[in-house]
Amino acid sequence: MKTVCIKIGGATVDAEGLLTELGQGIKTLLSKIFPIIIHGGGKDIARQLKLLNREFTFIEGMRVTDAEMVKIVQMVLSGDVNKRIVNALLCEGVTAAGFSGVDAELFIASKMLVNGQDIGFVGQIDRVSPALIEACRAAGIVPVVSPISRDACGCIYNVNADLAASELAMAIRADDLIFISDVPGVMVDDEVRKEIKTSDIEHLIAIGHITGGMVPKLRSAADAVHRGVKRVHICGWTNSETLRNELARGASSGTVICH
Repeated sequence: MKTVCIKIGGATVDAEGLLTELGQGIKTLLSKIFPIIIHGGGKDIARQLKLLNREFTFIEGMRVTDAEMVKIVQMVLSGDVNKRIVNALLCEGVTAAGFSGVDAELFIASKMLVNGQDIGFVGQIDRVSPALIEACRAAGIVPVVSPISRDACGCIYNVNADLAASELAMAIRADDLIFISDVPGVMVDDEVRKEIKTSDIEHLIAIGHITGGMVPKLRSAADAVHRGVKRVHICGWTNSETLRNELARGASSGTVICH
């Protein structure tokens, strides 16, 4: 049985009908794959911060996060967004359970610096302890993971969901890592690039073809490929057949990252 990590972001979580179709797609594949969902929730975080009149900035696709903001991010991701996804899967007959990187020390994190710059309570994952994931596998439960994590001293960090998905995929030696995006794939010169070699990624970033949140996504994808994940996909969502098509060789509608 294949192990497949599926990362969904805030924009895709909000897309009308997507979570229902995700549940339907997963249900049809459960005899063939063990799916693990890792999610972000950037748009939900932004909405909540706006309601609270909190301004925020990004540095290289990472949200600068102070001590008060990390509490808000944890509430939105591990509370609202996580349970929305779990509920949608349950409604489609998929047994699912939601938790964060904090639970059972799934992720142990430390402070991340971006080009030497401190951006607050933003973490990088130093260690993955997948016992909780394996318990779900044994029980036939689909795990839904929020990337919020802690360090060894109990400090809570906001971790980029793309990075969390990559680290988890590498730790459990996933067969496929699929990033579901709000774009159809990696766009280069206004077209979806069907295949990108890991050796080309930094060049594409340097010349401005890759920007914003796609920067950490592609870097995470490259790291995953270098460290044993067989295939990394970046694609949009079409319908309940999207996952089946992505897992069928040669049928990807998005971008495949490879050596």
